[in-house]
Amino acid sequence: MAGVLVDTSAWIEFYHPRGANAVKRSVAEALRHQDVAVVAPIAVELASGAKTESAYETLQRDLESLWWLPLGDAEASAAGRLAWLLARAGRLVPTIDLLIAGAARVHACEVWHFGDAHFEAIASAGGPRHRDLKADDSPR
Repeated sequence: MAGVLVDTSAWIEFYHPRGANAVKRSVAEALRHQDVAVVAPIAVELASGAKTESAYETLQRDLESLWWLPLGDAEASAAGRLAWLLARAGRLVPTIDLLIAGAARVHACEVWHFGDAHFEAIASAGGPRHRDLKADDSPR
């Protein structure tokens, strides 16, 4: 399996006691294979959602075990190119999602998210592959 960069939207489902089972299974499997990457903006978003000191500390321990992708000039340049291409097509995407996509593209990761349509738009402009885990959770 190639590396996966798990977006905040999927982590929220993973950590929530009543989160989507498909997300819990998929992310747990990727964690077992040590294929999960993270970038600073995702870590910051997750930290802001911790409800207690204990939850915050658990989250920090969990994040320490992941593959941290840098956000340097190459990643910013890739994000900027995607932003420019999307803007030419009349699509505005949040900067955080563009930075996540830029890092994923540079480091050949697939972005896993939970129903975030921005990653579909980013992929259409040449961004990284993505997997919508919400679709995996649909009743069959």
